[in-house]
Amino acid sequence: MLDLTFVGGVELLMLELFRNFDPRVVRPRLICLREAGPLGEEFRRAGFEVEVLGRTGRYDVRTLPRLIRSLRRDRTDVVLVTHHHRAALALGRIAARLAGARANIVAAHDMDLTSVGKRCLPRSTVETLWLSDALVLLAPRQGEYLRREEGVGRFAWRRTREVVIPNGIVLPPLPRNTDSELARAAFGLDPRDFVVGIVGRLSDQKAHQMLFEAISSVAESDVRVRLVVIGGGEREAELRTLADELGIAGRTRFMGVRRDVRQLLPGLDVSCLSSVHEGVPIIAIESMAAGVPLVVTDCGCLRDMVTDGEQGYVVPVGDAHAMAQRLLALAADPGLRTRQGLSGRARVEQQYRIEDTARGFERLLTEVVEV
Repeated sequence: MLDLTFVGGVELLMLELFRNFDPRVVRPRLICLREAGPLGEEFRRAGFEVEVLGRTGRYDVRTLPRLIRSLRRDRTDVVLVTHHHRAALALGRIAARLAGARANIVAAHDMDLTSVGKRCLPRSTVETLWLSDALVLLAPRQGEYLRREEGVGRFAWRRTREVVIPNGIVLPPLPRNTDSELARAAFGLDPRDFVVGIVGRLSDQKAHQMLFEAISSVAESDVRVRLVVIGGGEREAELRTLADELGIAGRTRFMGVRRDVRQLLPGLDVSCLSSVHEGVPIIAIESMAAGVPLVVTDCGCLRDMVTDGEQGYVVPVGDAHAMAQRLLALAADPGLRTRQGLSGRARVEQQYRIEDTARGFERLLTEVVEV
Protein backbone atom coordinates (compact mmCIF):
# COMPACT_ATOMS: atom_id res chain seq x y z
CA MET A 1 0.00 0.00 0.00
CA LEU A 2 1.41 3.38 -1.09
CA ASP A 3 0.19 6.97 -1.23
CA LEU A 4 1.15 6.91 -4.93
CA THR A 5 3.99 5.53 -7.02
CA PHE A 6 7.10 7.63 -7.59
CA VAL A 7 9.93 6.76 -9.95
CA GLY A 8 12.04 5.97 -6.92
CA GLY A 9 14.04 3.11 -5.50
CA VAL A 10 11.36 1.66 -3.24
CA GLU A 11 8.62 1.77 -5.86
CA LEU A 12 10.83 0.20 -8.53
CA LEU A 13 11.86 -2.45 -6.02
CA MET A 14 8.20 -3.26 -5.33
CA LEU A 15 7.50 -3.62 -9.05
CA GLU A 16 10.37 -6.10 -9.44
CA LEU A 17 9.28 -7.92 -6.31
CA PHE A 18 5.78 -8.34 -7.74
CA ARG A 19 7.28 -9.75 -10.91
CA ASN A 20 9.44 -12.22 -9.01
CA PHE A 21 6.93 -13.49 -6.47
CA ASP A 22 5.93 -17.12 -6.94
CA PRO A 23 2.23 -16.81 -7.92
CA ARG A 24 1.55 -20.07 -6.10
CA VAL A 25 2.61 -18.39 -2.87
CA VAL A 26 1.75 -14.67 -3.19
CA ARG A 27 -0.91 -12.83 -5.17
CA PRO A 28 0.17 -9.19 -4.92
CA ARG A 29 -1.87 -6.13 -5.68
CA LEU A 30 -1.18 -2.43 -5.21
CA ILE A 31 -3.45 0.05 -3.43
CA CYS A 32 -2.67 3.75 -3.97
CA LEU A 33 -4.44 6.08 -1.58
CA ARG A 34 -4.11 9.26 -3.69
CA GLU A 35 -3.34 8.39 -7.32
CA ALA A 36 -1.57 5.73 -9.32
CA GLY A 37 1.43 7.93 -10.05
CA PRO A 38 4.00 7.57 -12.84
CA LEU A 39 4.61 3.84 -12.28
CA GLY A 40 0.97 2.83 -12.02
CA GLU A 41 0.66 1.82 -15.65
CA GLU A 42 3.84 -0.25 -15.42
CA PHE A 43 2.32 -2.28 -12.60
CA ARG A 44 -0.83 -2.75 -14.70
CA ARG A 45 1.10 -3.70 -17.85
CA ALA A 46 2.95 -6.30 -15.79
CA GLY A 47 -0.43 -7.86 -14.99
CA PHE A 48 -1.01 -6.56 -11.46
CA GLU A 49 -4.12 -4.93 -10.09
CA VAL A 50 -3.74 -1.28 -9.12
CA GLU A 51 -6.60 0.20 -7.10
CA VAL A 52 -6.75 3.97 -6.58
CA LEU A 53 -8.86 5.29 -3.71
CA GLY A 54 -8.73 8.95 -4.75
CA ARG A 55 -7.79 10.49 -1.39
CA THR A 56 -8.14 14.24 -1.85
CA GLY A 57 -6.66 15.77 1.29
CA ARG A 58 -4.91 15.09 4.54
CA TYR A 59 -8.19 14.65 6.42
CA ASP A 60 -10.30 12.94 3.76
CA VAL A 61 -12.58 10.90 6.04
CA ARG A 62 -13.73 8.73 3.15
CA THR A 63 -10.34 7.06 2.75
CA LEU A 64 -10.40 4.69 5.71
CA PRO A 65 -13.88 3.22 4.99
CA ARG A 66 -12.94 2.77 1.33
CA LEU A 67 -9.74 1.04 2.35
CA ILE A 68 -11.51 -1.30 4.75
CA ARG A 69 -14.06 -2.25 2.08
CA SER A 70 -11.27 -2.92 -0.41
CA LEU A 71 -9.39 -5.21 1.96
CA ARG A 72 -12.55 -7.10 2.88
CA ARG A 73 -13.67 -7.44 -0.73
CA ASP A 74 -10.31 -8.88 -1.76
CA ARG A 75 -10.01 -11.00 1.40
CA THR A 76 -6.53 -9.58 1.88
CA ASP A 77 -4.33 -11.65 4.17
CA VAL A 78 -1.41 -9.26 4.68
CA VAL A 79 -1.00 -5.49 4.31
CA LEU A 80 2.53 -4.17 3.66
CA VAL A 81 3.27 -0.47 4.20
CA THR A 82 6.54 1.47 3.90
CA HIS A 83 7.89 4.08 6.30
CA HIS A 84 8.03 7.00 3.86
CA HIS A 85 4.44 6.86 2.58
CA ARG A 86 3.02 8.48 5.69
CA ALA A 87 -0.71 8.22 4.97
CA ALA A 88 -0.43 4.58 3.95
CA LEU A 89 1.69 3.89 7.01
CA ALA A 90 -0.93 5.35 9.32
CA LEU A 91 -4.13 4.20 7.62
CA GLY A 92 -2.92 0.88 6.27
CA ARG A 93 -2.26 -0.69 9.64
CA ILE A 94 -5.57 0.56 11.07
CA ALA A 95 -7.52 -0.68 8.06
CA ALA A 96 -5.81 -4.07 8.20
CA ARG A 97 -6.98 -4.51 11.80
CA LEU A 98 -10.52 -3.32 11.18
CA ALA A 99 -10.90 -5.33 7.96
CA GLY A 100 -9.80 -8.56 9.63
CA ALA A 101 -6.57 -9.00 7.65
CA ARG A 102 -4.45 -11.66 9.28
CA ALA A 103 -1.28 -9.54 9.47
CA ASN A 104 0.26 -6.15 8.74
CA ILE A 105 3.93 -5.42 8.10
CA VAL A 106 5.99 -2.20 8.16
CA ALA A 107 9.05 -1.91 5.89
CA ALA A 108 11.76 0.68 6.71
CA HIS A 109 13.94 1.85 3.81
CA ASP A 110 16.03 4.65 5.33
CA MET A 111 18.20 5.60 8.33
CA ASP A 112 20.47 8.35 9.65
CA LEU A 113 17.61 10.84 9.43
CA THR A 114 18.35 12.20 12.91
CA SER A 115 21.36 13.91 11.31
CA VAL A 116 18.94 16.16 9.43
CA GLY A 117 16.39 16.51 12.24
CA LYS A 118 13.96 13.89 10.95
CA ARG A 119 12.78 10.40 11.84
CA CYS A 120 12.47 7.24 9.81
CA LEU A 121 9.47 5.94 11.76
CA PRO A 122 6.95 8.46 13.15
CA ARG A 123 6.57 8.40 16.94
CA SER A 124 3.01 7.14 16.56
CA THR A 125 4.27 4.12 14.62
CA VAL A 126 7.03 3.36 17.13
CA GLU A 127 4.59 3.62 20.06
CA THR A 128 2.23 1.13 18.37
CA LEU A 129 4.69 -1.32 16.82
CA TRP A 130 3.16 -4.12 18.85
CA LEU A 131 0.10 -3.80 16.59
CA SER A 132 2.20 -4.87 13.59
CA ASP A 133 3.36 -8.41 12.97
CA ALA A 134 6.83 -7.57 11.63
CA LEU A 135 9.25 -4.76 10.87
CA VAL A 136 11.28 -5.39 7.72
CA LEU A 137 14.84 -4.04 7.81
CA LEU A 138 17.42 -3.76 5.05
CA ALA A 139 20.41 -4.72 7.24
CA PRO A 140 21.22 -5.35 10.91
CA ARG A 141 22.82 -1.87 11.05
CA GLN A 142 19.41 -0.34 10.36
CA GLY A 143 17.85 -2.15 13.31
CA GLU A 144 20.64 -0.92 15.58
CA TYR A 145 19.99 2.64 14.41
CA LEU A 146 16.23 2.47 14.98
CA ARG A 147 16.72 1.07 18.47
CA ARG A 148 19.42 3.58 19.40
CA GLU A 149 17.98 6.76 17.82
CA GLU A 150 14.22 6.26 17.57
CA GLY A 151 13.44 4.09 20.57
CA VAL A 152 12.29 0.96 18.74
CA GLY A 153 12.14 -1.98 21.18
CA ARG A 154 12.72 0.12 24.30
CA PHE A 155 9.37 -0.88 25.80
CA ALA A 156 7.07 -3.82 25.16
CA TRP A 157 4.65 -1.75 23.09
CA ARG A 158 7.51 -0.59 20.85
CA ARG A 159 8.51 -4.12 19.92
CA THR A 160 7.63 -6.42 17.08
CA ARG A 161 9.40 -9.11 15.14
CA GLU A 162 12.36 -7.72 13.17
CA VAL A 163 13.31 -9.40 9.88
CA VAL A 164 16.25 -8.44 7.65
CA ILE A 165 15.50 -8.67 3.91
CA PRO A 166 18.10 -6.84 1.76
CA ASN A 167 17.11 -5.02 -1.41
CA GLY A 168 17.86 -6.79 -4.67
CA ILE A 169 17.84 -6.22 -8.42
CA VAL A 170 17.33 -8.24 -11.57
CA LEU A 171 20.94 -9.12 -12.36
CA PRO A 172 21.83 -7.90 -15.87
CA PRO A 173 24.64 -9.36 -18.00
CA LEU A 174 28.05 -7.86 -17.33
CA PRO A 175 28.36 -4.93 -19.77
CA ARG A 176 30.55 -5.19 -22.87
CA ASN A 177 32.78 -2.53 -24.39
CA THR A 178 30.06 -1.66 -26.89
CA ASP A 179 27.66 -0.92 -24.01
CA SER A 180 30.13 1.60 -22.63
CA GLU A 181 30.57 3.21 -26.04
CA LEU A 182 26.81 3.57 -26.53
CA ALA A 183 26.41 5.15 -23.08
CA ARG A 184 29.27 7.58 -23.71
CA ALA A 185 27.60 8.58 -26.96
CA ALA A 186 24.33 9.23 -25.08
CA PHE A 187 26.27 11.50 -22.70
CA GLY A 188 27.98 13.24 -25.60
CA LEU A 189 31.37 12.45 -24.08
CA ASP A 190 34.72 11.31 -25.44
CA PRO A 191 36.10 7.81 -24.67
CA ARG A 192 39.16 9.49 -23.16
CA ASP A 193 37.10 11.34 -20.54
CA PHE A 194 37.10 10.25 -16.90
CA VAL A 195 33.35 10.11 -16.27
CA VAL A 196 31.90 10.41 -12.79
CA GLY A 197 28.16 9.91 -12.34
CA ILE A 198 25.55 10.51 -9.69
CA VAL A 199 22.02 9.11 -9.99
CA GLY A 200 19.30 10.35 -7.67
CA ARG A 201 16.70 12.99 -7.02
CA LEU A 202 18.10 16.52 -6.97
CA SER A 203 17.25 16.98 -3.30
CA ASP A 204 18.90 17.92 -0.03
CA GLN A 205 19.23 14.24 0.88
CA LYS A 206 21.62 13.54 -1.99
CA ALA A 207 23.84 16.57 -1.15
CA HIS A 208 25.06 17.01 -4.73
CA GLN A 209 26.99 20.12 -3.70
CA MET A 210 29.61 17.94 -1.98
CA LEU A 211 30.27 16.01 -5.18
CA PHE A 212 30.31 19.22 -7.22
CA GLU A 213 33.01 20.61 -4.91
CA ALA A 214 34.99 17.37 -5.27
CA ILE A 215 34.75 17.55 -9.07
CA SER A 216 35.96 21.14 -8.93
CA SER A 217 39.05 19.97 -7.04
CA VAL A 218 39.67 17.10 -9.46
CA ALA A 219 39.32 19.52 -12.39
CA GLU A 220 42.31 21.48 -11.09
CA SER A 221 44.51 18.49 -12.01
CA ASP A 222 45.21 17.26 -15.55
CA VAL A 223 42.30 14.78 -15.41
CA ARG A 224 39.69 15.10 -18.19
CA VAL A 225 36.95 14.75 -15.60
CA ARG A 226 33.31 14.97 -16.61
CA LEU A 227 30.29 14.83 -14.30
CA VAL A 228 27.00 13.21 -15.34
CA VAL A 229 23.98 14.13 -13.19
CA ILE A 230 20.97 11.85 -13.68
CA GLY A 231 17.72 12.77 -11.99
CA GLY A 232 15.36 15.67 -11.52
CA GLY A 233 14.09 17.64 -8.57
CA GLU A 234 13.66 20.89 -6.76
CA ARG A 235 17.38 21.75 -6.64
CA GLU A 236 18.11 21.68 -10.36
CA ALA A 237 18.32 25.44 -10.88
CA GLU A 238 20.41 25.84 -7.73
CA LEU A 239 22.83 23.11 -8.81
CA ARG A 240 23.20 24.52 -12.31
CA THR A 241 24.14 27.84 -10.73
CA LEU A 242 26.59 26.11 -8.41
CA ALA A 243 28.25 24.36 -11.36
CA ASP A 244 28.76 27.78 -12.96
CA GLU A 245 30.18 29.25 -9.76
CA LEU A 246 32.61 26.34 -9.31
CA GLY A 247 33.76 26.54 -12.92
CA ILE A 248 32.58 23.03 -13.82
CA ALA A 249 29.49 23.87 -15.91
CA GLY A 250 31.31 22.88 -19.10
CA ARG A 251 32.26 19.57 -17.53
CA THR A 252 28.76 18.76 -16.25
CA ARG A 253 25.89 17.03 -18.06
CA PHE A 254 22.41 17.31 -16.51
CA MET A 255 20.53 14.35 -18.00
CA GLY A 256 17.19 14.75 -16.20
CA VAL A 257 14.99 11.85 -15.16
CA ARG A 258 15.86 8.74 -17.16
CA ARG A 259 14.28 5.30 -17.34
CA ASP A 260 17.35 3.83 -19.09
CA VAL A 261 19.74 4.21 -16.15
CA ARG A 262 20.98 0.64 -16.40
CA GLN A 263 21.94 1.22 -20.02
CA LEU A 264 23.77 4.44 -19.07
CA LEU A 265 25.77 3.06 -16.13
CA PRO A 266 28.41 1.30 -18.29
CA GLY A 267 29.41 4.75 -19.56
CA LEU A 268 30.63 5.75 -16.09
CA ASP A 269 34.12 5.24 -14.70
CA VAL A 270 32.89 5.86 -11.15
CA SER A 271 29.43 6.07 -9.58
CA CYS A 272 29.09 8.41 -6.59
CA LEU A 273 26.65 9.01 -3.78
CA SER A 274 27.21 12.12 -1.67
CA SER A 275 24.10 11.58 0.46
CA VAL A 276 23.52 12.57 4.08
CA HIS A 277 21.15 9.66 4.67
CA GLU A 278 20.29 6.45 2.82
CA GLY A 279 19.06 2.92 3.36
CA VAL A 280 20.30 0.35 0.86
CA PRO A 281 20.19 2.48 -2.32
CA ILE A 282 19.26 0.53 -5.43
CA ILE A 283 21.58 2.66 -7.56
CA ALA A 284 24.58 1.45 -5.57
CA ILE A 285 23.59 -2.15 -6.30
CA GLU A 286 22.95 -1.38 -9.98
CA SER A 287 26.33 0.36 -10.29
CA MET A 288 28.16 -2.63 -8.82
CA ALA A 289 26.22 -4.97 -11.09
CA ALA A 290 27.46 -2.91 -14.06
CA GLY A 291 31.05 -3.34 -12.88
CA VAL A 292 31.37 0.34 -11.91
CA PRO A 293 33.31 1.18 -8.71
CA LEU A 294 31.65 3.37 -6.09
CA VAL A 295 32.71 6.37 -4.05
CA VAL A 296 30.03 6.89 -1.41
CA THR A 297 29.48 8.66 1.89
CA ASP A 298 29.39 6.74 5.15
CA CYS A 299 25.65 6.80 5.79
CA GLY A 300 22.86 4.26 5.91
CA CYS A 301 23.93 0.74 5.06
CA LEU A 302 26.52 1.80 2.47
CA ARG A 303 29.44 0.62 4.62
CA ASP A 304 27.79 -2.84 4.67
CA MET A 305 27.63 -2.77 0.87
CA VAL A 306 31.02 -1.27 0.04
CA THR A 307 34.16 -2.54 1.74
CA ASP A 308 36.52 0.43 1.59
CA GLY A 309 39.18 -0.25 -1.04
CA GLU A 310 37.44 -3.33 -2.48
CA GLN A 311 34.23 -2.31 -4.30
CA GLY A 312 35.19 1.37 -4.16
CA TYR A 313 35.64 3.80 -1.30
CA VAL A 314 33.63 5.11 1.65
CA VAL A 315 34.27 8.71 2.75
CA PRO A 316 32.86 10.78 5.63
CA VAL A 317 29.56 12.57 5.04
CA GLY A 318 30.23 16.11 3.79
CA ASP A 319 33.96 15.57 3.15
CA ALA A 320 34.45 16.84 -0.41
CA HIS A 321 38.24 16.73 -0.06
CA ALA A 322 38.21 13.01 0.80
CA MET A 323 35.91 12.29 -2.13
CA ALA A 324 38.17 14.25 -4.49
CA GLN A 325 41.22 12.28 -3.33
CA ARG A 326 39.49 8.96 -3.96
CA LEU A 327 38.35 10.10 -7.40
CA LEU A 328 41.89 11.15 -8.27
CA ALA A 329 43.20 7.74 -7.22
CA LEU A 330 40.68 6.00 -9.47
CA ALA A 331 41.31 8.40 -12.36
CA ALA A 332 45.02 7.55 -12.24
CA ASP A 333 44.60 3.77 -12.22
CA PRO A 334 42.29 2.10 -14.78
CA GLY A 335 43.34 -1.31 -13.44
CA LEU A 336 42.14 -0.37 -9.97
CA ARG A 337 38.79 0.68 -11.42
CA THR A 338 38.47 -2.67 -13.18
CA ARG A 339 39.36 -4.69 -10.06
CA GLN A 340 36.95 -2.78 -7.85
CA GLY A 341 34.21 -3.00 -10.47
CA LEU A 342 34.55 -6.78 -10.73
CA SER A 343 34.57 -7.07 -6.94
CA GLY A 344 31.31 -5.10 -6.81
CA ARG A 345 29.78 -7.33 -9.45
CA ALA A 346 30.69 -10.42 -7.42
CA ARG A 347 29.10 -8.92 -4.29
CA VAL A 348 25.83 -8.28 -6.10
CA GLU A 349 25.81 -11.83 -7.47
CA GLN A 350 26.23 -13.17 -3.95
CA GLN A 351 24.01 -10.84 -1.90
CA TYR A 352 21.68 -8.60 -3.90
CA ARG A 353 19.60 -10.65 -6.35
CA ILE A 354 15.90 -9.82 -6.58
CA GLU A 355 15.09 -13.52 -6.44
CA ASP A 356 16.55 -13.69 -2.93
CA THR A 357 14.60 -10.59 -1.88
CA ALA A 358 11.37 -12.14 -3.18
CA ARG A 359 12.02 -15.44 -1.39
CA GLY A 360 12.68 -13.54 1.84
CA PHE A 361 9.33 -11.73 1.60
CA GLU A 362 7.54 -14.95 0.65
CA ARG A 363 8.87 -16.70 3.75
CA LEU A 364 7.84 -13.80 5.97
CA LEU A 365 4.37 -13.43 4.46
CA THR A 366 3.73 -17.15 4.80
CA GLU A 367 4.92 -17.21 8.41
CA VAL A 368 2.87 -14.23 9.63
CA VAL A 369 -0.28 -15.68 8.07
CA GLU A 370 0.28 -19.09 9.63
CA VAL A 371 0.97 -17.78 13.15
